[in-house]
Amino acid sequence: MILRLIRHIAMLLAALALISLFLMMLQTVVDVLADNLFGRPIPGNLEIISVYHMVLVVFLPLAFVEQKHENISVDLVYRSLPDGPRRWILVMGYLVTAAFLGLLAWQTWADAVRAYQLKEMMMGAVYVTIWPAKLALPIGFSAAILMVLANAYQAATDPAFDPSPASPEEADT
Repeated sequence: MILRLIRHIAMLLAALALISLFLMMLQTVVDVLADNLFGRPIPGNLEIISVYHMVLVVFLPLAFVEQKHENISVDLVYRSLPDGPRRWILVMGYLVTAAFLGLLAWQTWADAVRAYQLKEMMMGAVYVTIWPAKLALPIGFSAAILMVLANAYQAATDPAFDPSPASPEEADT
């Protein structure tokens, strides 16, 4: 039940990132057309893309990437170990990862709150309020923590748990 909820959260955040990616592409095309056809680009386009869209695209899908086991990992020694130690090293790795993500979530939350209190803005072609985009970081990190802890639980309790990403053939089905 809880794992299913965490997976839904991961999917929702990934979907929001995908929407942001689509909007970024659409905004860029409209900006180029407006500049080339009418000589009037969208004011603040670069700032909006870099402050909002790119941040959402990078940080919101962190839990989805973890769910799919697509994070970069080096497992040369890990794969040569027997199953028992391998499982507990995997669990410990997940717990260390969760602790690190927790620090990131805590610090980025503090930064987002401070930015909100200051009503932080970015000066460019136009003024862009940036504090709302800063919320994407602690949200993304927190969702990733939930997925990492779910993976740790599965690794500890399910002997058949495999942290390997799906092969391209399996991903298509």
